[in-house]
Amino acid sequence: MVMKKIVIFIALIAILTTGCSAKSTDNQKIKVAATIFPIYDALKGIGKDKVDASLIVPSTSDPHNFSLSPQDIEKLQGVKLIFENDIGLENWMEGLLQSLKDARVINTSEAINANVKNDNPHIWLNPDYYIMQCTAIEKSLIEVDPQNSSYYEENFKTYTDVIKSEAFRLRSEVKGLQTKKIISFHDAFPYLAEYFGLEIAGTLEGTQGTSPTPQKIKEIEDIITKNHIKAVFKEPQQSTEIMNAIVEDTHVKVYVLDPIGGSNGRDSYLETMQYNINTIIEALK
Repeated sequence: MVMKKIVIFIALIAILTTGCSAKSTDNQKIKVAATIFPIYDALKGIGKDKVDASLIVPSTSDPHNFSLSPQDIEKLQGVKLIFENDIGLENWMEGLLQSLKDARVINTSEAINANVKNDNPHIWLNPDYYIMQCTAIEKSLIEVDPQNSSYYEENFKTYTDVIKSEAFRLRSEVKGLQTKKIISFHDAFPYLAEYFGLEIAGTLEGTQGTSPTPQKIKEIEDIITKNHIKAVFKEPQQSTEIMNAIVEDTHVKVYVLDPIGGSNGRDSYLETMQYNINTIIEALK
């Protein structure tokens, strides 16, 4: 009788232990990372409390020229999935992957490559392309965590529906502008222009990271004068020195567009899109 009670007691402990172990596994978050803020925002919006998400490139840094520190690599140890933009944006990824041999890289732009122009990587600025990137995130999370597939599907729909609705509203506002030509410092906005019906009349910067030549500046000033362009646009991290020279010669105004987001109150993809388009509307009206 005593032996029978002992056996039952051991069996109960085994059941409880197994149950606790399963619960612990269920509650364990998937460790993931995103290279840039727009992908990070989607990853948080779709994965929510099922993921432990890290942002690799700080929002105030340039992803083109980013350098990984030992601290960055240490922070990413144990990451299961790394979501990248690709199209030449993250040329530093190879060095990271040598240190994170167990991480799998998800190329979020893979389904969009047919629409990419001149290897310009800033695809997320077109909301249609961004939602395709979100689809790649949703699919990958379901692959590694199929038991929560409906959770990711529901979050994806909620996250992207808001973006679709607001993008459509903003595009309608842009449609009412009399002029839709803009000048930018860096060639970051062709996909934004494509979706919202804008025209990039000129870009100051040549090859990434190089300052415009005097000939290029004169060319842009001529475009501004000929087309009666009201405003030129720079990015937050770019100097106003060259822009000031153009302002002095042409009397245009300088406005700031943010292709990345994640700082200065632009704490989501949605808020960044709203900021950029409202800034353009204000500049062109």
